[in-house]
Amino acid sequence: MVRKPLNTLKNQVYDALFSDIINGVYAADTILTEKFLMEKYGVSRAPIREALTQLTGTHILSSIPRQGYKILEPSEQQLLEITKFRSALECSFLKSYFIYIDEASIKELRSICINYSNCPANDFMTHWKYNCEFHLKLFSIFGNHYAYKLLEDALNIQTIFFVQKKTLCYYGSASSPN
Repeated sequence: MVRKPLNTLKNQVYDALFSDIINGVYAADTILTEKFLMEKYGVSRAPIREALTQLTGTHILSSIPRQGYKILEPSEQQLLEITKFRSALECSFLKSYFIYIDEASIKELRSICINYSNCPANDFMTHWKYNCEFHLKLFSIFGNHYAYKLLEDALNIQTIFFVQKKTLCYYGSASSPN
């Protein structure tokens, strides 16, 4: 089972900043500065830097020396590569570790599917949230923290792509994320 991360100040800043990014608070060409973020979140430089470093490490932000941080715009090629990566990773783990999926896990996964199916058809972000939740829950069952983190990072980049491009490629399209 994947451990829930501590609710540190850095994690709170990371979560808030990531949420702002995926909710389109910042345009893709916005340069985020440490000073701006310190004022916005009311925290010191250290947790801001730690969150920015993490977001840079997962290819969500790019550091621009002496200017700040820019939200990366994933390309369609990167999205395709991530989709292929996810397919290989998830299929391989499911094939190798399906024995760890017990009745309680199936009940939790089924609950996520029910929430997904009860969303309004035009609510792309809520559907995507439940899609991510399902895949991450499935991976948490396998107990491989490294693979879980890789999957989480891939899903985050896909989320950024869809928000930035306002891509509503939906059920059944060739570029569907599922």
